Amino acid sequence: MDRRQRPAAPAPADPEPQLAALVARHRSGDPAALNALMTAIYPSIYRIVYRLAGPRDREQHEDLVQSSLEQVCRSIDAFEGRSRVSTFVFGICHRVVARSRRYDRVRSWFRRDAEDATMPQGAAAPDDLIDRGRAVSAARAALDTLDGEERAAFVLHEVEELPLEDVAAVLRCSTRTVKRRLRAARGKLLERKPETRS
Repeated sequence: MDRRQRPAAPAPADPEPQLAALVARHRSGDPAALNALMTAIYPSIYRIVYRLAGPRDREQHEDLVQSSLEQVCRSIDAFEGRSRVSTFVFGICHRVVARSRRYDRVRSWFRRDAEDATMPQGAAAPDDLIDRGRAVSAARAALDTLDGEERAAFVLHEVEELPLEDVAAVLRCSTRTVKRRLRAARGKLLERKPETRS
């Protein structure tokens, strides 16, 4: 039987040239460039915020995306072109999510007792209602074992495939620190591997 191989899917185009061109247009005074830039980077911000922040309800996720977009708008004039535009944007997303996580931690101290008192026994968590399968659930649970900095390093390098130098720029640390966080993250994820077997 003649088995024909399917042609490989084309690699997605690198958005960086478009983003850099829009930044240049904005700096030259083009009034439409900033809005075009925000439209172009919105999908990346939406994706990276979800991956950094983890499962949240839709309203919380949209708030973080909006905060990241607003911060990019306020900060884009400070972009000096020494890194990729996407690296600059991912750095802003990381800081927005990190601030939100610190706030969530403080807020949870006050909410925990009330939630425990009002949660009915056996109530399903929101994520369980929209579960996309064991693999997705296992991946989310594994990522939740990482602290914020380990998770950010792992997502940016292993999922978003940023080079170590770009990850270091996003997280404002050395590549040695990034490698240390990646080792810690991988170690924790490997420890969970037996739990994800069917």
